[in-house]
Amino acid sequence: MSNVFNIKRFCALVRKECRELPGKYGLSILSIVGGYMIFLILFMLTGLTFSPLTRMTTIMALTAIALIFAPSKLHGTVNHNKKGLSYVLLPVSSLEKTLSMFVLNSICTTFLILVGLFVADVLLYLIIPSHMSGFLIDGATTTLLGEKLINLFLLQSLFIFGNVLFKRHKVALTSISLIGIFFLLILFVFIVVRIIGYETVERFFDTIVSQIPEGMDNRNVFNYNAFNSAYRQLPVVRNILLISYSIYGIILTACWIGTYRLIKTAKY
Repeated sequence: MSNVFNIKRFCALVRKECRELPGKYGLSILSIVGGYMIFLILFMLTGLTFSPLTRMTTIMALTAIALIFAPSKLHGTVNHNKKGLSYVLLPVSSLEKTLSMFVLNSICTTFLILVGLFVADVLLYLIIPSHMSGFLIDGATTTLLGEKLINLFLLQSLFIFGNVLFKRHKVALTSISLIGIFFLLILFVFIVVRIIGYETVERFFDTIVSQIPEGMDNRNVFNYNAFNSAYRQLPVVRNILLISYSIYGIILTACWIGTYRLIKTAKY
């Protein structure tokens, strides 16, 4: 039997963690879904109407919050000096533990949260259609969902890595670390802009804006899909997106390799 990966061991571990998921994070998921419904109903009482794009944006924001806290709820004790012993003694390999962590956090939890929020939205749409301004899923919201799922996966991967890196205050320390890195990047960009010159940067952005088809910035005729398609066809934007996705890939790979190494070399 392989000591690196065995499909039967892996499936047994995933089933075990899926059975434990409702008890560890089920109430939190239900609270998020209920909070979404209450939020919409309260604002509907004031006469507001929510477009599908607004609702999808709200759902993505709530999902992001849920996914940030999911790793610490589901695997918060894996590197605990005492509570983590039961995890380290599981008869599975480090690779199987890492992959099960991925399945439980990035697939199962994400699926449950999104399905719960979508079902809540559909119920409200059927009960109060006059304030929902259309069904949730359309061309624009589907495009937004696909784009944001990539960002959500990256965000949660960072917090999964932080969950096994830090012993205590996992979410807080991961958030502080990410904020610190963000400010360092801002400082780096500021220094680069100072070296290049503000006029050069301004001309660069003016060039991008000038290439956007006329009417795309008019809110009366604004169409998310049309704008998104036209925007992504710009050569400069395509290059920026290519670089961004490459950086995403590097960060994701580093997070999961780091998670695997920390699980494998954990000291209790």
